[in-house]
Amino acid sequence: MFKRSTLALTMLCAVTLAGCSSSPEAQHAKATAVSGKSDKPQRIQSLIADCMKQKGFRYVAWVPQPKPETDNDKAANGDYEAMKRVRSKQGFNVFYPVANPASFKKQAAYTRDDDPNTPIRDSLSKAQLRSYGKVLDGCHVKALKDVTGKVVKSMDDEYEQYENAYKAAYERELNGDPKLVELAATMGDCVKGKGYRVDSVSPTSMSERGWREFSAQMNAIAKKQGQAEEDAGENTVYQARLSQAAANQYLAKEIKAALDDLECGKDFYADFYPKAGRIGDRLSSEFGRWNL
Repeated sequence: MFKRSTLALTMLCAVTLAGCSSSPEAQHAKATAVSGKSDKPQRIQSLIADCMKQKGFRYVAWVPQPKPETDNDKAANGDYEAMKRVRSKQGFNVFYPVANPASFKKQAAYTRDDDPNTPIRDSLSKAQLRSYGKVLDGCHVKALKDVTGKVVKSMDDEYEQYENAYKAAYERELNGDPKLVELAATMGDCVKGKGYRVDSVSPTSMSERGWREFSAQMNAIAKKQGQAEEDAGENTVYQARLSQAAANQYLAKEIKAALDDLECGKDFYADFYPKAGRIGDRLSSEFGRWNL
């Protein structure tokens, strides 16, 4: 099962606690927070480590370091040639994780094994882990306020505030951008002309149209197999059990659709992704996050 934030398009799917699936070019991996433009993530991590130590728990202050730039990173910035190369292999990145699981894992900015706190958590009993999580939550809340001034009740509350901030920024700055609105409408006409369904031509909807179309297909298969929960949110993608041959067939169709989508949206994506990336950088700094 993969979960995806429809708003945080610039966040690369990390697999510290759970995997996720998103369009390749949405995985904006060059993080301003990690690259030195902001020291907030490291300061927050240091405060958390000190707080945990005072509470009798071990925690290693850790901020992932950026990896060398890849085609996915370039695609996340609207580079047409990079997007074409990525989509030629991965489509919208829905059936790709099933057809090529090993390659998909390499896309992550970091894995669970990269986090020095993983072996610490794994060594705890269930009861200890519950206590550890509760203390960590409190330490995180305090550190976030000390460094950024953000007042949150919990890490879940922080995430909700973060998502709400994204939603407001995307609606205001992307869906309200006259140039993007025009480009999205033109793209929508082109996509419909190729026989694809278009429910909305708002910029954010057009940027995710293809991913949602194939995610719905994946979930439909998973549901028939009993793999999908009935009350799953729209941003949850359940990995269906598919043979290699079947996965390749679905991926081939997805790749064709993704390339058609790209040809129609060449100008749109070149404008959309850099603007979306700037929103991600700004909000990551505001909330003291590394923007992966």
